[in-house]
Amino acid sequence: MSIPIYSCFIHFLSIMDIQYKNQNGEWRRIETYPTKMVGTTEVPEEITESGKLVFSFPKKEVTELQIYVKQPYWFKHDNKRVFMYGFQDIIVEYREYSQDTSEFVTKFSLEGTDRRFSQVGAPLVTTPVGCPPFNDYTVKHELYFDEGLTEQFDFSTDIFQTVQNVYIKTIMKTAGDQVPILREIELPHRHEEILV
Repeated sequence: MSIPIYSCFIHFLSIMDIQYKNQNGEWRRIETYPTKMVGTTEVPEEITESGKLVFSFPKKEVTELQIYVKQPYWFKHDNKRVFMYGFQDIIVEYREYSQDTSEFVTKFSLEGTDRRFSQVGAPLVTTPVGCPPFNDYTVKHELYFDEGLTEQFDFSTDIFQTVQNVYIKTIMKTAGDQVPILREIELPHRHEEILV
């Protein structure tokens, strides 16, 4: 189940909470909505300047959905405060994936410089707000020096060849009915000048 939420007022609208009503008439917060502890109570976190978001959570029987929003900006008209609210789209859909595994390749390049990779660390991955976290089972990476992915290399080892391009294969697996969603991949690395 996922809820893509696209806010019209990308830089102004905050999302305060998202809850669904189940078949028993109980209101529950979606599991992937970010929360924090205040004392001994778990409370929802405000997502400021929301922009385009996708909330992905396990399959549920949902009869109603409530999205709590806040708009702190207003303008004065006829001696009254006027607040503008709006959404471009709110889509609630059930997504079923036909495969348990998917993969893609990302090229990182130092071409056009006089530098080469001397070491490549394991990629750092961030997930978007509202999506389940990943782990070593659901997201794995492999390192290659050629576009054809002919020979895999280990991360965080010294590279003595003149390598200006590296290719990271990212492999994602489902865990139950949860599918990992990635926001960005950062590649920690060291580089040095090419000696001629």
